[in-house]
Amino acid sequence: MSRGRKFWIWTAVVVVLGVTIYLARTGRVPSGSVLVIDLSGPIEEQKPTGFLGSLFGGDIVVMHQVLDALDAAKTDSHVAGVVVKVNNPEARWAKLQEIRQRLLDFHSSGKPSICLLGGDLNLNRDYYVATGCQQLWLVPTAPLTITGLMTQSLFYRGTFDKLKIVPDFLHIAEYKTAANQYMEKKYTPAHREMAESLLRSTYDQYVDGIAAERKLERAKTQALLAQGPLTAQEALDAKLVDRLGYYDEVQKYFRERTDRWQPVGLDRYVKQMRNEGNSKIAVITASGEILVGESQWTPNSGFIMGSDSVSADLRRAREDDSIKAIVFRVDSPGGSAVASDIIGHEVQLAAKQKPVVVSMSDVAASGGYWIAMSARKIVADGGTLTGSIGVVLGKLNISGLYEMIGLSTDQLQTSENATIFSEQQNFTPAQREKIQNMMQSLYKDFCKGVADGRHMTVDRVNEIGRGRVWTGVQAKEIGLVDEVGGLTRAIAMAREMSGIPAGEKVRLVYYPREKTFFENLLAGDEKTSGTKILTHLQGLAARLSATTELRMPFDLDIR
Repeated sequence: MSRGRKFWIWTAVVVVLGVTIYLARTGRVPSGSVLVIDLSGPIEEQKPTGFLGSLFGGDIVVMHQVLDALDAAKTDSHVAGVVVKVNNPEARWAKLQEIRQRLLDFHSSGKPSICLLGGDLNLNRDYYVATGCQQLWLVPTAPLTITGLMTQSLFYRGTFDKLKIVPDFLHIAEYKTAANQYMEKKYTPAHREMAESLLRSTYDQYVDGIAAERKLERAKTQALLAQGPLTAQEALDAKLVDRLGYYDEVQKYFRERTDRWQPVGLDRYVKQMRNEGNSKIAVITASGEILVGESQWTPNSGFIMGSDSVSADLRRAREDDSIKAIVFRVDSPGGSAVASDIIGHEVQLAAKQKPVVVSMSDVAASGGYWIAMSARKIVADGGTLTGSIGVVLGKLNISGLYEMIGLSTDQLQTSENATIFSEQQNFTPAQREKIQNMMQSLYKDFCKGVADGRHMTVDRVNEIGRGRVWTGVQAKEIGLVDEVGGLTRAIAMAREMSGIPAGEKVRLVYYPREKTFFENLLAGDEKTSGTKILTHLQGLAARLSATTELRMPFDLDIR
C-alpha cells in the first residue's frame, strides 16, 4: 500500500472518529433519557475566566445552564424525567431558591423528578432546594440536619490589638458596618438589628417553602426544625422525605417506567440544546468584587468584576441592533466606587436605547446595587441580599506592629495630606474632615442615583439606605426592587418590554463569551501574563491599607 493511500485512510479514520465523538457529545439525547443534575460544589453565574480560571477553576455548576436545562427538559419528548443529586451545594439562598422554583415548575410536565439527599449532613440549604422535586429520597444512613438558621460574623479587633495594629475607618451611615470586622469585637446595636432582620426574613421564607411543599402546617414545620438533626427514619416518619433509598434504586425506579436507565448529564444535555430565535436578548453576567480594570478569576480571590470588561459587554449589547433587550445578571457585594460608577454609567446609556432588566442573584448590594439602579426594572429572588446604600473608607495603621518587631520607617512630605493614606499613622483631624466630605458627596450621589432610578425622593432613599442590607422580599416592600423572582422572570419582563410576540422564540446571547482552555492558553497577551496577575494581587493587598468602597456591610452567611 502506498504511503499516500495510507495517509488518506488514516485521515478518514480520524475524521469519522471525530464526527462520532462530536455527535455523541452534542447530538440529540436518546428517547427515554433521564436528566441527571449534580448539585455539589460551587454553583456560579459563569465559568471562571482567563487562563488561571481554565487551569484551576475546577468543575462548577453554571446557574443559567441548570435553569435552561430544566426548562428544555420540561417539553423535550426524549427526556423521561429528572434526578437531582444534592450534596452540599456551595451557593446562598437566592440561587437555591431559583433552582428550587424551576424544579417546581417542572412538575407541570407530568414527568417524575427525584431529589436524592446522600451527603454526610444534608443541611438546611440542601434540604430546601431538594423540596423542589416531586419525590425526595434520603439515603438510609444519612441524617437530615435541618435546624433553625444561624449566622455569625468574624471580628479581627482583638487580634489587631495584640499585634498593635490600629484600624481607622469611617462610614456612612450607621448600618454601613463593613469596617466593624476591623473596628469592633462584637455586633454594634445597628449591626445586630440588621443581621437579625435578615435572619428572620430568610427563616420565614425557609419555613414557608418547606411547609407548602411538604404539606405541613407552619407550626409543625417550625417544631421539626427545632428538633433537628433527625435520623433518616425520623425524617421519613415526619413526612419530611418520601422514601429512604440508594441511587441504584433510583435507577430501578426509572427502568420500571422506561424499560431502561439512560442517564444524561447536565454538560452533555446543555450542548445538544437548541438556542434558536429571530429575536435576541442579551444576558450579561457580572460576578464578584467590583474593581477598576478587567475581569479576572484567581484561586484566592475568585471572581473579580472588572469595570472595563463589563462595560465592554454592555456596550456591545447596546450597539448591536439585533439585540432587543438586555438582562443584567448581578452577583456582587460591591467594591470600588469608581468602578461601580463606570459600570453604572454604561447601564444608564444602555437603558436609554433598549429595555434593561437587572436580575439579582445571591448578592447585589452596595456597589452591586449602584450598577443596578439605572435599569428600567429590577428583579430579585426572595433570599437575595441587596441595598446597602452607603460608603466606607479607611486604612490599617501598622506602625505599632512595625515597632513591636523592630522595623522602622522614615518619611518626607510636601504637605500634610500627602500622608493621608499612610499606613504609619491615623488620619489627622484635618484629613478626617476631608475624607468625611468626600464620603458625604459620594453618598449624596448614590442616593440621587437611586432616587432617579427608582422614582423616589432623596429623603426616602436616605430613610431606607444608610448602609442597610435587605432581603429581596424586604426590598420589594420598600421599593428597591420591582418584583421578587429569578432570571426566568427577568428574561420574560425584558421580552415583554421589547415587544417580542408571546409565541416567538427568543435566542439568548450570553456575555461574557465562554472561552475554551486552548483559547485562553493561546491568547498569550498581558491579560494572562505573570506580570498582570502579580499587579492584580498587589492591588488587592493595597486595599487593606486604604480603600474607598461601596461594599456590603458584612459577609453574611445564613445557614
